[in-house]
Amino acid sequence: MQKAVLKLGGGDMATMFDDVDVKCPFFLSSSKRKISCEGITDDCTTTLYFSSQEKRNEQRRIFCDDNYVCCEIYRMLREKYEED
Repeated sequence: MQKAVLKLGGGDMATMFDDVDVKCPFFLSSSKRKISCEGITDDCTTTLYFSSQEKRNEQRRIFCDDNYVCCEIYRMLREKYEED
C-alpha cells in the first residue's frame, strides 16, 4: 500500500497530515518522531529526532506551526539568508 503524501506550496513535501498546519518557511517534512528542516547549505537538511511522537508533536505545534521565529533552527537559517 502506498503512503499518502500531501504537497505543500513551494515544492515542499508533507509526510504527516498535520504538516499542513506548519507556517515555518524552513520546514521540509516530518514523520512520527522526526522533523526535517532546510539545511545550513543547499546540499543538506537539518533533522531533529525525538524520543517519542508526543515530543515531536509538542515541538512542531509550539514552533513549526506558530512561533517559528523563536525556534533556534529558524534563527540559524534566517542568518544564512541575511548574509547574502
